[in-house]
Amino acid sequence: MLDETQGGGPARAVLVVVDADPKARATTESALIRRFGADYWVVASGTPQEGIDALARLAERGEDVALVAADLHLRGMDGVEFLGRAHSLHPHATRVLLVRMDQYHTQFPFTELPTLQRATALGRIDFWIVKGWTNPEEWLYPQVQEALTAWTIINRSRHLVYRIVGEQWAPRSHELRDTLTRNSVPFEFYAADSPQGRQLIRDFRIDVRRLPALVHNDRSVLYDPSTAEIAEAHGINTQPSPGIYDLAILGAGPAGLAAAVYGASEGLHTVVIEPEAIGGQAATSSMIRNYLGFPRGISGAELAHRAWEQAVLFAAEFVFTHRATHVGRQGNERLITLTDALQVLARAVIIAAGVDYRRLGIPALDRLIGTGVFYGAAGVEAAAMIGEEVYVVGAANSAGQAALHLANFAARIVLLVRGDSLAAGMSDYLIKQLEATPNIEIRLHTRVVDGHGDGRLEGLTLEDVGTGRREQVVAAALFVLIGAEPHTEWLRDVLLLDGHGFILTGRDLPSTAWQLQRSPLPFETSLPGVFAAGDVRYSSVKRVAGAAGEGSVAVGSVHQYLSQVQRKGPDVSVRIRTAT
Repeated sequence: MLDETQGGGPARAVLVVVDADPKARATTESALIRRFGADYWVVASGTPQEGIDALARLAERGEDVALVAADLHLRGMDGVEFLGRAHSLHPHATRVLLVRMDQYHTQFPFTELPTLQRATALGRIDFWIVKGWTNPEEWLYPQVQEALTAWTIINRSRHLVYRIVGEQWAPRSHELRDTLTRNSVPFEFYAADSPQGRQLIRDFRIDVRRLPALVHNDRSVLYDPSTAEIAEAHGINTQPSPGIYDLAILGAGPAGLAAAVYGASEGLHTVVIEPEAIGGQAATSSMIRNYLGFPRGISGAELAHRAWEQAVLFAAEFVFTHRATHVGRQGNERLITLTDALQVLARAVIIAAGVDYRRLGIPALDRLIGTGVFYGAAGVEAAAMIGEEVYVVGAANSAGQAALHLANFAARIVLLVRGDSLAAGMSDYLIKQLEATPNIEIRLHTRVVDGHGDGRLEGLTLEDVGTGRREQVVAAALFVLIGAEPHTEWLRDVLLLDGHGFILTGRDLPSTAWQLQRSPLPFETSLPGVFAAGDVRYSSVKRVAGAAGEGSVAVGSVHQYLSQVQRKGPDVSVRIRTAT
């Protein structure tokens, strides 16, 4: 029987192991108790039914289950099926499949590969661990610790920098949650009319006429602060250094962060200018499963934070809360003008400003942005969707990732797709997971044409694009992740852009736009010494890995340009033609 009497208080979550092999079960159980027993109950069972019965009792008592590990070869029910039933009882628990080491005693269980591929593709397991290890520090503990850290961040109280008090559906409340989430600042949000919200209002004498309010952990209160005010409160740098940088990077999305890491690590005095948050659009992705080197996936925000830390350790500077408004020449340097009349001089520039999600352009929905209508931001608002009917618009990876993440909270997710298939724009692994998730419905040939609600979204009008038939549906939220638009209007008189505002570079530049004797370098724009990388660049691949690759490769072109300028002296003054 499952042992539920191990010491500990009710605050401790549970780790469950189900394995029919008594020796293997005892080995795993004792190893987990030795490392994690002070903070978790560790319980084990030898049969699937005992495990399900125990999980049901834990669910009835409201106990938190952080991790469920099941042997693939259980009696009467394989481990994947067991984990599926466990997930219905404890949807936030991490699901681990235990597989036997193959006959060659390798760490990768090739004999079980087809099962692992299918279970992973359908989203039925979170990761797997090979049984039969000699040293738990090598194969067991690192994976379990990583899973428990991720689970704790989402499900348990942790160090908080801010407690936000505001109206649940106020646009500014959403904007602040989005800003803090994308910048990896720990916080909790309390609606002003909730018990916790009312208690904070009393304890800190919060002026409810000035909500939202941010209560800092030093007990100071900020009322409806701007991004710049939050940055200043944290001591974050908002001013560029005097002097000349070797490389200035505009934007801290995947392309900009990769350029910062490679530029700074290769000895270039590098600055990154970012108006809002690190990670760009990618930071709103709840889980990226196909990024090289992360077989279990990684959230866009975590990937961005790791890249930022890496760049900072290589001495790249970051200047936040300012947006570039102009790029031009000043002698042999490039002069960047920022908001608040700040200026930055650099020998070379990489524009990695990224893109934003395209708007639907429906007035009724535009009025409800932040109050039930969201562009991206699924990770920020997911917890507020418990038990709700939620709609997601889009047919690319970002939409699929958002739908899967929201499905952990909402009662029902409907993914709306204008076309007749998801295959054209979405990775196969995501399509399989969406189709295998029971509370996700995919509706093809469907678009949103109107929205309804008094103060917040309450319903949508949908249209069949083939027949024109319309219907009204109840909706608590709409998440829109369709296409991308660059915000490059400020560059139109400086660089050559295509008709949609994407920056032309390298071989895509027409000969009439380039008047130097040498050819433009890869990623170089129509203004020599200014490069573009990532989603803002014409013909780029709209993938996180693609943007990161372009950012790193563009630094190679920067080195070539700087060596040419140093060898030949100041640029020859030429007239660079621009086009609308």
